[in-house]
Amino acid sequence: MFAHYLQGRMGPKTPTFSRQTIFTVVVFFTLLIWSWQIFGSSTPRTRESSKPSAPIVDPLPPYVKPRYWSASHLGGLEGIKAFPKPDGLNKIVAIIFYGRPATVSILDCYLKRNLIKNGGMLDEVVWIVRTNDTSHKAYLDVLLAEEDAYTKWNVTFGENEDYRSAYDRVQNGTMYIKIDDDIVFMEDTVIPSIVDSKWKNPDYFIISANIMNQPSLSWVHWRLGAVRPYLPEIEPAPPSDVVPEELRVEWKASALPDWTSSDPEWIMSLEYISPYKKHRWLPVKYDTSNRSIDDTPIIFTDFNAFSEGLWKWTIAAQQHYSFFENLEKNELWRYKFSEWNYNYTRMGIQFVAMMGEDINMGKPIVERDDEYYFSEVMTQKTSRHGVVDGRSLVAHYSFKPQRDGIASTDILDRYRTFADENICIQPVRPIY
Repeated sequence: MFAHYLQGRMGPKTPTFSRQTIFTVVVFFTLLIWSWQIFGSSTPRTRESSKPSAPIVDPLPPYVKPRYWSASHLGGLEGIKAFPKPDGLNKIVAIIFYGRPATVSILDCYLKRNLIKNGGMLDEVVWIVRTNDTSHKAYLDVLLAEEDAYTKWNVTFGENEDYRSAYDRVQNGTMYIKIDDDIVFMEDTVIPSIVDSKWKNPDYFIISANIMNQPSLSWVHWRLGAVRPYLPEIEPAPPSDVVPEELRVEWKASALPDWTSSDPEWIMSLEYISPYKKHRWLPVKYDTSNRSIDDTPIIFTDFNAFSEGLWKWTIAAQQHYSFFENLEKNELWRYKFSEWNYNYTRMGIQFVAMMGEDINMGKPIVERDDEYYFSEVMTQKTSRHGVVDGRSLVAHYSFKPQRDGIASTDILDRYRTFADENICIQPVRPIY
């Protein structure tokens, strides 16, 4: 009956629509599709997400492994596919003070990954030799022969680590990124971020990366919640858990058992000496051990370039194992912040960016200690601050006072495994 009514009202002809009606319908569906593309096709990110970041695979040379980084929500660096050099910047050159092949064998993979030809930003990597060991020099010669972007500056050093002549060949118009040879992890965004920060902030004299295991920043990372409760394994692992020397060590913290002790009164000492070679540090669970982070070495750090975080290997070990946990969980955002201004106080220079003209204006360099000179003397002289770019994360293996203790753990093996799996195209050449 309703159909007969419509036929009677409309007649047998096909209904017609006005131009205004058609226009309204087209606009409605256009807006609907646009809204779906913007809001419906992506899932909101959360800082707490434990899902791995999506690899950035285009455009990359076929011999570079997919890039990864954690969300920082502090600068919009996530998701970029290429790292173009800023307009007006002549060159970007990394300077490495070389002396430790065991860590350089890992760093080499990260440096090659960041060369321009591999989708990175580095035009050149300069090596400055700081060792008299013949075998170590031979190892560097192999690296130089393999990579055209690697060059060497021959520098004669004086006594007591006199670094004054190391910067004689620095050129104006070039940004230099000074990197310690025991940087064993570099997030893919670290060089783009630190270059971006330095280039956009010429009023800063020197900009540092966010360095894990660096005395002052160790305190910052602890207060940010990035450092987790870990303690050394008291007794050697059962034979079934021992990894043969020829096999790789698993880097993931989730494979570690929980820390236990048969002695309920056992107390961690900063002077602790590891009981055996290649020992591990284990996660401390409060519900099974009745211990918290307050019972671990990190609480002895403070915001000071010469704090216990410089002198005690136990503090460094706890930080490294915490780092593996955060890396596995894709929670490197725990370390991050926007900016930390050191003003004119001493700042670590294990990974820093400076312009060549700023280095040259300070010549002749009158201090043997380049860290003191660049982070304190020159910042005060120019009234331009030293700043940490909190978005750009690297891991620093050890300082000299920490070296023997850290070497008694399996930490370096864990960084090597991670690099082999995720960074290096060719297997890392281990040298001890």
